[in-house]
Amino acid sequence: VCVAALVSIFGLTACSSSDDGNDEEQRVFVEAEDGAFPVTIDHAYGETTIEEQAQRVAVVGWAGADLAVQLGTVPVAQGTAGGDGDSAEFYPWFRDAVDDLGAPMPATDASLERGDVNTEFVANQNPDLILAVQSGITEDEYRKLSDIAPTVAFPDDPWGTSAEDHLRMVAEALGRPSEAGKITAELDDSISASAGTHKELAGKSFLYGFLPDDGQTVIFSDKDARVKTLQKLGLVDSPDLAALAEEADGVSSFNVSIEKLIATSADLYVTGTDQEKWDAALRSDRAFAAWGPVGEGHVALLTDSDVNLALSVSTPLSLTWAIDDIADALAAAL
Repeated sequence: VCVAALVSIFGLTACSSSDDGNDEEQRVFVEAEDGAFPVTIDHAYGETTIEEQAQRVAVVGWAGADLAVQLGTVPVAQGTAGGDGDSAEFYPWFRDAVDDLGAPMPATDASLERGDVNTEFVANQNPDLILAVQSGITEDEYRKLSDIAPTVAFPDDPWGTSAEDHLRMVAEALGRPSEAGKITAELDDSISASAGTHKELAGKSFLYGFLPDDGQTVIFSDKDARVKTLQKLGLVDSPDLAALAEEADGVSSFNVSIEKLIATSADLYVTGTDQEKWDAALRSDRAFAAWGPVGEGHVALLTDSDVNLALSVSTPLSLTWAIDDIADALAAAL
């Protein structure tokens, strides 16, 4: 194990490599804060005690790798991004951050992102910590992963971890708990700066959702991180959103019939898709095409797949990367 001063946005970092000196095995991680270990983290399957700083971290589930890298630790394994082209394996903001740290990219397997985890793949990466904080791992998967390395699962419900809890738990597990607040503050500053240059967004009502499909669509409630980001840019919820969410048992996303949707009020509709699919959706559903913000042309269409992914992931790393483009699209639609 060696220690190196890598001058980057993360400051002093440490790195470790295999005994044979193979640089391709080099891992990068920022040194832990004083007194950060041992730490015990409660989660849905019990509690996990981490005795010392991890050097080989595997990430299972959604967006955890973004948080790890922003906290200065490059994972040895994670899921695939699932975007298009160069973003099929890694998000562009993730690549940029890893390049800044001077580390190799993690090994990837789609099962780590989307469920039914390939535990053999995880074991082959020799992790000393597994983060599954925003995931849907079953109790059986948790036991199998815990046999490989200390594993931190979600706090309450599968796939239900808030952005705040996700960042807090990952920061604690990586020995940098005080950094969570700093990262959140920096993100808020970035969003506030973007909102300040787009004051026309302030007070405009919106709904965020998908394209119509077979007479219905998916709408996101104010529990969803994407909606919270748009609120921070100055937009306000449609006056009908709360009632729609309550009727759907208050989940973060829910199906709404187009018949019910067109009875709602909003200044703006926000969705992510390419122009061709949007045009086809309008041709196939005339009621949706005539509905308020759609009929008036007030639709923020996030046609750049990477910008749309950045809003969907909604980590501090992705949002800082894309927030100006998101605000530009919203303002253009108004």
